[in-house]
Amino acid sequence: MASKSISTSNRSIKSQDHSAIVAGVADGAASAGNSAGIMTNEADAALGEDQPLLSNSAQSQRKPSRRAIGANGQSGASEDVESETQFQGRLYKIHRKYQLFVHNSKWILNILIIINSVWLVTTLICDYFFDVNIFWGNNRYGSFSDITLIFISIIANSFNLWFNKLGLYSSLDYILNIILCLLTLFNLELLYIISYSRHRIGFIGTFTYLWAATSFFIGVVLDWYLQFYNKEVYVPFNDSTDGEAGESGDNRNRDRISNGTSNSGKHTLKEWVYIGLRNTVKALLLIFYILFTMNNILSAWDIHRVTGGIVDLKTETASYDAFHWVDDSHSYKLHIKCYGDVFNSEDSYDGGKKQQAILLYEHGGFDTGYLSATWIQELFHLNRVQRYCTYERPGYGLSDSAPAPISIAMVADSLKHALLNEAKIKGPFVTVGYDVGGLFTQVFTAKNVDIVEGMMLVESWHEDLLLKKYLQRILPPDHGGDGDGDNQPDRDPDDISWLPPEIRRYNEFRIWWDGIWSTLGIKLQTSWLLAHHGSNERIYGRDMQYQGRFLRAKFLESVTSSLLSYNDVLNYKDKLKNVKVSVVSAKEMIRKSPQWGNWQRELSKISGKVQEWKIVDGGHEFYKFNLGKQQTQDVLLRLIDEKDRY
Repeated sequence: MASKSISTSNRSIKSQDHSAIVAGVADGAASAGNSAGIMTNEADAALGEDQPLLSNSAQSQRKPSRRAIGANGQSGASEDVESETQFQGRLYKIHRKYQLFVHNSKWILNILIIINSVWLVTTLICDYFFDVNIFWGNNRYGSFSDITLIFISIIANSFNLWFNKLGLYSSLDYILNIILCLLTLFNLELLYIISYSRHRIGFIGTFTYLWAATSFFIGVVLDWYLQFYNKEVYVPFNDSTDGEAGESGDNRNRDRISNGTSNSGKHTLKEWVYIGLRNTVKALLLIFYILFTMNNILSAWDIHRVTGGIVDLKTETASYDAFHWVDDSHSYKLHIKCYGDVFNSEDSYDGGKKQQAILLYEHGGFDTGYLSATWIQELFHLNRVQRYCTYERPGYGLSDSAPAPISIAMVADSLKHALLNEAKIKGPFVTVGYDVGGLFTQVFTAKNVDIVEGMMLVESWHEDLLLKKYLQRILPPDHGGDGDGDNQPDRDPDDISWLPPEIRRYNEFRIWWDGIWSTLGIKLQTSWLLAHHGSNERIYGRDMQYQGRFLRAKFLESVTSSLLSYNDVLNYKDKLKNVKVSVVSAKEMIRKSPQWGNWQRELSKISGKVQEWKIVDGGHEFYKFNLGKQQTQDVLLRLIDEKDRY
């Protein structure tokens, strides 16, 4: 009975000693040690009587323990209390620093997200609807890349805010942030390597790339701090050299701190879901950046090759192939390319014949003179045409991106300034307009009748095509099949709900969607990987329609087509009454769409001095048909050589 009582007392006293150590109360631990010493002496005496075979030497060889009762126990308890007090103080300081770090980072990230959101809305309005001119300079290299990078910055900063917790640290996220930051800076470097893009990106374009890189760099800094606090908090718990069960239990009880965060390498299921979501999104961003970088590399290569022989004007000396400002405020530049002696505006004679007027060609909606002006170039090489000029409208080819909004009259004024004031090409001109370029030609001719001798409209649009009429386009009538290409046997000639596919009218939503995808450059990559197209095709030709700058220009044209451009064409029609006009229409287009034929007939009455209306063989892209091309060339030659009959 005495032995059982003593054992119970020992366990009770040891429990009290352990509780005192955990609580950190030094006085209680000392008192418990003195009581334990008295009871231990009694227990030793009893054990000596009950176990006479146990020698004193065996008892003296027992392993000393920090948990020992008596004088040694009192010393060990004091050391444990002091060590625990220091550790708790250190842990408290780390915890305070961590809470301050989380608090400050939340404030900073919330401010950045607000700035990002305001910047996104402002950029959306300024770049695509109307320029309020609140930014420094103009991004003449503007496309859908800027708006995409700003949106990515919002995603990066939002993820930095939502996942800035100790239990959500991931080394993979740390590495991804570093890679994304470096890729953003590399893409900016690509733009600055090429002289063409370096002079056009401007301050706001550069700042957009730097802002996106900074957003990922902030993620790197936050991950580094989370890793630091993770080591500071949890490493001491895992460095225990005492293998006893009691101390191991203490470490297990300390495996979590505030908000349920777990120790290094151990996460709850909820934390794993959050980490997986974040890393998945960052991996998708990495895939986007890889494609985005490949697109920029290809673009830099194409621009370098195409612009190698073009003179960027530094003085008043004009070049046959150069960039020219469109106004005195230097908003943007147009790329103008001329052939022949276009600077001689005098009535000089060569072999008794008057010098021909300069042919000024206006390209279509999805091409440039590189494709659709080949029939004029052929006449020039055959010495049937003495001189001619082509240019690309804003956003097409190598011409700069124009600030919003843009309209037909604005482009006409810009072209006049670039030709007369910058390039010093005074005319006189004979204007030639193809496809939607026919509308631009009408307005330019009407605004400059004093320097225009004649106008030729080739498969030109009618102004009614500028009107949206969404309901008719969304809900077209049933299609039939009579072999005329419109899939309807008895179509109303006035019905414009269906038009041949050659008349490419895209609404703003379709253009916007294509513009966002253009940042990946998938179609442009396949153009050289699979189709083996060259740089000229991607800048001027068939693949230009996949360029982000071109799609932005089409979006601007579509936004203002029913409002500004439609009124521009109507307001200047009366000034064309005394202009010599020739009209060329494609036979296949009239067969497909009677309404197209009606529009061409109206164009043939646009002036009181219409020279002829010629219906040529072939389709809308007449220059691909030998007979249609030859017939169109004959119409042009008659227009520039025939004397005025009126």
